[in-house]
Amino acid sequence: MTLTVKNLSHWYTNPDEALYRDVNLTFEDGKFYAIVGESGSGKTTLLSFLAGLDLPATGEIAVNGKAIEQIGLTAYRRHEVSTIFQAYNLLTTMSAYQNLATALAITQSSRAKDKAYIFDVLAQVGIDEQKAVKSVQKLSGGEQQRVAIARSLAVDAPIVLADEATGNLDHDNSLKIIELFQNLAHQHGKTVILITHDQALALKADKKILLEKQRFTQVKA
Repeated sequence: MTLTVKNLSHWYTNPDEALYRDVNLTFEDGKFYAIVGESGSGKTTLLSFLAGLDLPATGEIAVNGKAIEQIGLTAYRRHEVSTIFQAYNLLTTMSAYQNLATALAITQSSRAKDKAYIFDVLAQVGIDEQKAVKSVQKLSGGEQQRVAIARSLAVDAPIVLADEATGNLDHDNSLKIIELFQNLAHQHGKTVILITHDQALALKADKKILLEKQRFTQVKA
């Protein structure tokens, strides 16, 4: 599976004030990528394009050469990509367990009713069974973030996108999550793309891409 960005340019109102121009990037399965840039540089905007949540002014996002508009944005979001949002986007009236089960059901995963699997994925991010059955509203911010990560890890999507996924975690727990991302890429063959401002965490990725002065530059092969 190859995810490509082809001749992408984007602006909000004035083409002469583009956020970036003629961006061409390739992301391959089995690799863990980090896109690094300052706040306001356009990292999260790019992630919204990769996630199929928005479309750029010009250019396209494609999977194996097929534009995501051709796949259908809803089908793409449901089956091809899983996104870990900075704001978590959890279903707050549900438990951690129910959040994962619902995500698996929506994506039509065969694991939707596999209780052992769901509890195991939550355990991987440090959410034990006692916390798993609590309403997510009763969990701390860091724990809610781990549930959001677990939800993304649980589904079958070949592409995993993460927007500042370790922002509310301490250093040790951040490293554990990075290890999970590495495992998803290297052991499970997924394409993992982390948006971050943390240069130290970015060094853990297979490839680091720097967004600076409206340009994307691969600085680590």
